[in-house]
Amino acid sequence: MRTDAAFGVFVVGLVLFMLGVWMRFAPAPMVLGGLLMLGTVAATARQRRTGPAPEVTFRPGGDGRPWRR
Repeated sequence: MRTDAAFGVFVVGLVLFMLGVWMRFAPAPMVLGGLLMLGTVAATARQRRTGPAPEVTFRPGGDGRPWRR
């Protein structure tokens, strides 16, 4: 669910950035949109780096894999 919210914020930032380009490179929406997109990417990367290890690995085989039950 967090990635859905992060994706939504990223899309809003992209829309603001594109609006700034459409308005003949208006700096305010471009800067605000760029900061929203950059903040979303940085927060998602930090969360993945510091978060818990995933429960499912992509290696096949082994006990305890959800698809083997």
